[in-house]
Amino acid sequence: MKLKTRLALYFSLVVAIMAGATLFFMRQTTESVFRSFIFAGDTNKAKIYATILGEYYREHKDWEGLQAFLSEIPQLAFFGLDERIHGERGGEPAVPSPSSTVSALLSDRIAVADSNGIIVGDTSGSLLRTVHPARHLTHGVPIVVNREQIGTVLVGSMVDSSLSGVNELFLASITTALAWAIVVSAGIALLLGLILSAQVTRPIVSLTSAVRKVAAGDLSIAVKTAGETSGKDEIAELAISFNAMARELKRLEDAKKQIIADSAHELRTPVTLIRGTIEAMIDGIYPRDIPTLESVREETVRLSHLIDMLRELEIIESGKLALKLESIDCMEMLRKAAALFAPAAMEKNIALTVEPSSSPPSIKADYLRVDEVIYNLVSNAIKYTPPGGTIRLSAKSDENRAVTHICVDDSGPGIPVDERGRIFERFYRIDKSRATDRGGRGLGLAIAGEIAKAHGGNISVEDSDLGGASFVLTLKPA
Repeated sequence: MKLKTRLALYFSLVVAIMAGATLFFMRQTTESVFRSFIFAGDTNKAKIYATILGEYYREHKDWEGLQAFLSEIPQLAFFGLDERIHGERGGEPAVPSPSSTVSALLSDRIAVADSNGIIVGDTSGSLLRTVHPARHLTHGVPIVVNREQIGTVLVGSMVDSSLSGVNELFLASITTALAWAIVVSAGIALLLGLILSAQVTRPIVSLTSAVRKVAAGDLSIAVKTAGETSGKDEIAELAISFNAMARELKRLEDAKKQIIADSAHELRTPVTLIRGTIEAMIDGIYPRDIPTLESVREETVRLSHLIDMLRELEIIESGKLALKLESIDCMEMLRKAAALFAPAAMEKNIALTVEPSSSPPSIKADYLRVDEVIYNLVSNAIKYTPPGGTIRLSAKSDENRAVTHICVDDSGPGIPVDERGRIFERFYRIDKSRATDRGGRGLGLAIAGEIAKAHGGNISVEDSDLGGASFVLTLKPA
């Protein structure tokens, strides 16, 4: 089942449950409030009847004849109205049918209990001479004569909690109106929910389609959501993450293709030379002597070295490189590197120096691997620094001693700013001056960068105060 359909069903279920619960509680609350309203009206009537019945008891000294008196109250009320309208002279009756019309005005059921709780008067006659429960009498109004309670009067809902036909009809009409209002509101809410669910699932559908295209090999795909411009919700963040993933996959795919092409190019040169030399020897063009075989051996060594570097880079990038961490004195390592490259520097009349440090820093790293990085950086500096130039090796900690910087500065041509982000890529060379005829294959800095990452550090390149490039190896201190 599709997400859009599931959301619609879930939303419908929630709306139905909420509508039912709302109708139930509103019906209960309305009935409770309505009954309280009726009870309050009956209480006011009961107080009036209590006064009348108190006068009756005061006059008769008991409840004898009360049942007949209660049945005569509508008739007595009619004649009172007639006398009030026409005076004692009488006249045309105020209403033609007192027994029906006035009774309708005074139709409330009245029950009277004496001081013992025995019903001595009931307009319906059904409770006469029965004992009314004491808990029901507490809802009635006491009949007091000479400060003594001689009975209790109950009117309407005090006697019977069931509503009259008219009241039931009124309550039913309210319930019907509430039901229709809730049904209409639920319908509108459901419609809005379906529209919203369609809007919510639309970017997900687009994202699903994009995922299928990526799975099929189309890495140029990108998805758009309204959240990218109007606000970042979870789906928009997912789309942004997907686009970033697609871009990274495309970059890696392009890099893989470039690596394959570059590797093929780098391998083709020595293989072609070896093949050409051997074929020339077979054809008798080249002599089959030691010097010719020595040239072939040199190409095989160069080829083997290239393959070893590629293998080393693959091991480092895959995270399989085993590091033997130890505390290393940076200044001692730099002095050893300077001594190792001193002959090569002297050959080009280059001043190779180690800058002293008042507090020699130390690092926690694999000595051989870090030494390999420094070897590569110093070797490159000697290659590209012109005769008479300067190379400076230094090490220092930052102000908080959180990291240690090992720097190799030279007075060579430097690295253009727009090239600095790519010089650590495989086989990347800036210009012809850094071609393979000068020993560079574009793998040394790539390996150095990966070794730094394996240690949790990095290599960056900046402008040096010597006028050339400054390569900075940043590692964690010991």
